[in-house]
Amino acid sequence: MQNLTLVAPGEQQAALRMVSFTVEPGQAVGVIGPSGAGKSSLARALTGVWRPAGGKIRLDGATLDQYDPTVLGQLIGYLPQRVQLFDGSIAENIARLDPQMDPAAVVDAAKKAAAHDMILKLPEGYDTRVSANGGRLSGGQMQRIGLARAMYGNPQILVLDEPNSNLDNEGSQALNAAIRAMKTEGRSVLIMAHRPAAIQECDTLLMLDNGTRAAFGPKEDVLRQVVKNSQQIMSTTDGGGVR
Repeated sequence: MQNLTLVAPGEQQAALRMVSFTVEPGQAVGVIGPSGAGKSSLARALTGVWRPAGGKIRLDGATLDQYDPTVLGQLIGYLPQRVQLFDGSIAENIARLDPQMDPAAVVDAAKKAAAHDMILKLPEGYDTRVSANGGRLSGGQMQRIGLARAMYGNPQILVLDEPNSNLDNEGSQALNAAIRAMKTEGRSVLIMAHRPAAIQECDTLLMLDNGTRAAFGPKEDVLRQVVKNSQQIMSTTDGGGVR
């Protein structure tokens, strides 16, 4: 990412300003920062949903707009903060309505997301029909199917926006196992995170603040800087009043 500036559709103020960083193969990067810092905006930019107002996002040297959307969808798996399903079967949802759906790849993705056993318990298994709002599925079940959809086809890059928001302990453990497997296979993961559990498998952190890069580097170094900044803020207070 090179000097990315991003303006959300219909907005005038930039959600991200001059943000630069590089993610290497086999690297898991946690993106942290307060609400409104630009984490979800970054996720949408990384997946090509929102186009840059300035700067470049490059994948293997080529900018995202140089890729055919179908090819880009195979290279980048995306789990949005609010999972939305399609009207269709669970298998079709995991396969992203791919007309050449690979049933074995669907099951493989579901197993990686710890969704396989859950799906088999449904009335018609993978053929169970769901609606856009999930229908009979709980938020956690929708999250697991969304995670399986992101992993379908073994993408090179996985972008996860608040992946732990609706996952139970088993789902969180499966998520961490999937991240470890992707790192071992030389794939990359970016996780937009509020909860510490979401960055457990991350070796690198990007801290955003008010749409700008506040820090980027090894997890321990960035967390140390976060603690230091918090202590400095606390030291400026006296009896509840700011000096």
